[in-house]
Amino acid sequence: MTIQAVNTLRGIKNAHIIQEISTAGAMTTEEATDVFYNSTTCELIEEKIADLHCRSDKYLTQLVLEEQK
Repeated sequence: MTIQAVNTLRGIKNAHIIQEISTAGAMTTEEATDVFYNSTTCELIEEKIADLHCRSDKYLTQLVLEEQK
């Protein structure tokens, strides 16, 4: 798989997670984007720690929302 394909898939996954955060957290897409990209979970996904990038969007959404509490 090319680097471009990997980056495209990562972007799609992040977009899905942000949409889930927006819906589950009753916030705007902009707020959800800030929440996601400022979370420890996002850092761990990007660094491919604990294979979090392989987890479902809903699972990752819950991790991010739990960080917010």
